[in-house]
Amino acid sequence: MKDIFDECRFGDLDLKSRIVRTGTWETETEEGGFLSPAIFDRYERIASSGVGLIVSEIFAMDYKDRFSEYSSNLDYRGFIKDYRMITDICHNNDVPILGQLAFFYYDDGDNQKAEANDLTLEGIRKLQAEVIVAAKKFSFAGFDGIQINMGNNFYLARFMNPYFNQRTDDYGGNTENRVRISSEIIKVIKKTMDMHVSCRINPWDVRKGGMTADESIAIARELEKAGADSIQLTARTISQIYDKGVKHPFLVYVDDLIDAVDIPVVLGGSLREMAKINDVLNNSKVEFVSMSKPFVAQADFLADWKRDGEGTAICYSCNNCYSKKTSTCFKHF
Repeated sequence: MKDIFDECRFGDLDLKSRIVRTGTWETETEEGGFLSPAIFDRYERIASSGVGLIVSEIFAMDYKDRFSEYSSNLDYRGFIKDYRMITDICHNNDVPILGQLAFFYYDDGDNQKAEANDLTLEGIRKLQAEVIVAAKKFSFAGFDGIQINMGNNFYLARFMNPYFNQRTDDYGGNTENRVRISSEIIKVIKKTMDMHVSCRINPWDVRKGGMTADESIAIARELEKAGADSIQLTARTISQIYDKGVKHPFLVYVDDLIDAVDIPVVLGGSLREMAKINDVLNNSKVEFVSMSKPFVAQADFLADWKRDGEGTAICYSCNNCYSKKTSTCFKHF
């Protein structure tokens, strides 16, 4: 029988549980981008609660990006010092941490919102270099790896999606070509840094001519071939679907994905009860489950679950923290 609090191996990382905390926005910074005491306190509560792996809040590459105002900052002068303290908090609790990089727009130097079809080869190289530099900054700050968000509707998700990418060169057309921009990034990171590389992807979308489940699995295979160490599933509407009592929509897909790759796969979605999570773990091939908003509502709720052997997160998926882009819960703070 699998249990949430099993100690387990996640690629090259040792975890104390099967729960992955995934961050979203960061809005509690002080003037100049420095981290406030509330952020350090939050990380201490999460890391000491029994979580297996922490994925940071979103880091934006460019201050002009659509979500940079609500995201963490890679470029302020206190970044290394502040985040070395954050990663130390995690490591002191025997919890690895990945820095999450996500960007919606990309400025290629000529166009602040250059899309996949707009990028020249020079623009592609510029983008790849900026992601690799971000990974190096995470390494300097003590992160165990990087999660590159290639899901939801972020830039690399669109680049890989045949609905958006109609390029006719080596970066468009078939699956391998559309993933090539990301595969080349992963290869450089794995060759030059001792970093776990996690990729966050969509299982499908609802666009005609867009992402299908089969295409998503093919993308995951390409990412694994390039050297990715883990895959995490994500989608924009998962909480609204699942909270209405519908069977978790990813479960019709995730076992096929797990069979198709030899790296860990993290199931995302609005799982809020310990009993339901354990049911998923024991009635599917799922080994790891990610949670986001429950940690916003109560950073240390896993400690209660571990003590009591049961529990339900106080988060009820109102989505205010996500839609209003804050790192605090409107209901409980």
